[in-house]
Amino acid sequence: MITALVLAGALAVAPLSAAEIKKALLTEKDFGKGTAVLVRDLDGGFLSMFRVDNARCMDALKAYDAAFGGKRPTAWTIGKVAALQQVFTGNAATIKTLKAAAAKVGPACDGLEGFRGGSSFKRKKVANLGDATYAFEITFDHIPWAGQGRETYVSEFVVVAYKSAVVVYQGQTGKGDPTWPTTVKNAKKAVAKVKKVYASRG
Repeated sequence: MITALVLAGALAVAPLSAAEIKKALLTEKDFGKGTAVLVRDLDGGFLSMFRVDNARCMDALKAYDAAFGGKRPTAWTIGKVAALQQVFTGNAATIKTLKAAAAKVGPACDGLEGFRGGSSFKRKKVANLGDATYAFEITFDHIPWAGQGRETYVSEFVVVAYKSAVVVYQGQTGKGDPTWPTTVKNAKKAVAKVKKVYASRG
């Protein structure tokens, strides 16, 4: 009974306002010298474009895109650290949908390869940073500019649910660079900013 009441109280937390989401986005101060941050409306629902010959994985990728797709304010970094950060919010049903979508990708797609851009998926391990935490990475080839050679990139996703918010931090790097510790460190900063926003409500 007590557990049910606590759970009900947690789910009753009001969604973040547009102003609170803005405060929750990472800034240049959070990254330090050598990294610039631009805030742009970007769409984070692109995972299913890699197309995997596995129904369970494709269902997971489509579910992720359906839940996390659509343009929204994004902290986009340029320079020493390359990353994207977004903050989602909503009622209990919305948060449940986001968590369910994020939870499926790693287990369903771990070790699989996609048809597009030499893509591959890997489940990642990370300590729980909020109410629930999910992590995975996608390695893929990309031609950044017309006429240039193909380059290999790694996108490392850390998705953290906390109260009425879900934080998505996506570290981006070249293949072979040891960036997972940096991704986790910055994901922790992103979650800390969200927690600070809730704390400021009083």
